[in-house]
Amino acid sequence: MTEDRASPEARAAAARMDAIERGITQLVREAPVMDEAVTAELLAQLRAVGVPLATSIAQVVELVAAGQIAQGIALPHLAMACATLADGVAGRLSERELEAARYEIDTLLPLPGAPAAPDVREPDVPLIALSRGSRRQT
Repeated sequence: MTEDRASPEARAAAARMDAIERGITQLVREAPVMDEAVTAELLAQLRAVGVPLATSIAQVVELVAAGQIAQGIALPHLAMACATLADGVAGRLSERELEAARYEIDTLLPLPGAPAAPDVREPDVPLIALSRGSRRQT
């Protein structure tokens, strides 16, 4: 099927997937900064897809933006999941493969009732001020 013969729905789905891939790529490239407009557009496009994998990706993106999931852990998985979603929407993957990707993304979600992860803090003392103490010379 050529681009000229594609239905309006197929063209809209392709444009949506392009926007999703551009959005997640921009978030990965600009990390640790998360542009609110890019995040909002990515979430809107994911929700418009409406499949379970897209919903799971959107949920994790929201938590990453809120600082509840570490970017360094989540962003590579999100990028892979978005590529899998694009292949699934294009019909190149089966439902089984999409469900496996959704399961992987869902493992990033915090467990209900689990304590929040501790904040990563900077040391109070500069590293240069630390010493091993006196060494005994032999």
